[in-house]
Amino acid sequence: MDLALDLRARSRGEVLEPKDEGYETARAAYNALATGKPACILRPAGLRDIVAAVRWAAEVDLPVGVRGGGHSVAGHSSPEGALLIDLSHWRGAVVDPVAQTADALGGSRLMDLDAATAAHTLAAPSGTFIDTGIGGLTLTGGISWILSSQGFACDALVGAQLVTVDGHVIDVDEDHEPELLWGLRGGGGNFGIVTHLRYALTAVPRMYGGAMRYRGDGIRDVILRVLEIESTAPDELVMAIVAWRGEDGSPGISVNFAWRGDPDAGAAAVRSLTRHPALFESDVKAMSWLQQQAQYEPIPFGLRQYWKGHLAGRVDDSLADALVAAASDAGGSSFCLVELIHGMAHRIPQESAAFGGRAAVANVTALAIWNEARDDEREIAWARRFADSVAHLSLRGGGYLNYPEMDQSAARVAAAFPPESWERLRQLKLRLDPSNRLRFNANIPPRG
Repeated sequence: MDLALDLRARSRGEVLEPKDEGYETARAAYNALATGKPACILRPAGLRDIVAAVRWAAEVDLPVGVRGGGHSVAGHSSPEGALLIDLSHWRGAVVDPVAQTADALGGSRLMDLDAATAAHTLAAPSGTFIDTGIGGLTLTGGISWILSSQGFACDALVGAQLVTVDGHVIDVDEDHEPELLWGLRGGGGNFGIVTHLRYALTAVPRMYGGAMRYRGDGIRDVILRVLEIESTAPDELVMAIVAWRGEDGSPGISVNFAWRGDPDAGAAAVRSLTRHPALFESDVKAMSWLQQQAQYEPIPFGLRQYWKGHLAGRVDDSLADALVAAASDAGGSSFCLVELIHGMAHRIPQESAAFGGRAAVANVTALAIWNEARDDEREIAWARRFADSVAHLSLRGGGYLNYPEMDQSAARVAAAFPPESWERLRQLKLRLDPSNRLRFNANIPPRG
């Protein structure tokens, strides 16, 4: 059977197979280490194409993968031997400023959602890299610059539309399929192809923040000061630590932060950091939400990457030691990231979402990023070494599922959730995808 020919006969969208011009460009992964080749790629023209495609995939016994923004470091959006449903052209968001909600297409990037909401001085808690796809980001957690006052991105998800693997279209909200809504809030792309997402929005008239960079003998003290500030920080403040190696080979630290509200209050909250003697560069100012969202420069497609870390249940001096050691030995583009978590992210009830990192105080991850294959072994070993050095701080032994390692084990995925949530998710998977056709993700196997 000519698979692509059969699928083309059922679809108005573009269908690509390995022999077609444009296939390699469509298949190319964010991470150059991800070399999976889908059997077919469908760029659907409408909802009916997705329905027809998943029913066809069941007939020919193909697993199904989904691409939104395509930023899966683990290569999930370039699935080997599968039908890949590419939603990357399904972009855009519509805002209801009275209801303070946004309806976004499943292939939208963060920049699409932000542009639509910021026009009304509103925002959704989401992420921090503007080119990230909102689907995978939201369904697996979502850490943003308003995390402490609004919770995770998945907490703002109040509705969705998805196509199940047997071709049924389900509209989901608190009144219709509330158990599925719970599962979508952190359970990832395990339950269907999510075509639309609805977010609850919040007013964000102004922000104050930026980046401060430190080097020299005082960087360990800077990290400890950040942790001290975090221990009593108000909901308006969100902070992150980046540990990197400078061109001269010495370790450095960046403290990136966002303050929601009055600039003077934001400046006071971080004053001990702005006056630290190790500070050598600072770019801190009052800004709009869109300016705050543009603080991180996107990581381009096609680099070699391996990320690994832990959702930390606690932090202490050993984290500072691990960061300084890793920064001292990092490759040219590699760095460690600590995204600190407090406030509303902790106060939202655990039972409202499947997301398993509610009790974490930080997302601690090594991001190894490099160009040449000859450096594969060194860079991967560096990331693993850092992850091992902070494992004693881990909440349950699992990492943040939006930053997965390529060789992520089933045990690591399960450890990202409390046991009771894991069993509930497996039951939901059994109902919606009993054959585990949607397995190119942080996979939740059906309960057997």
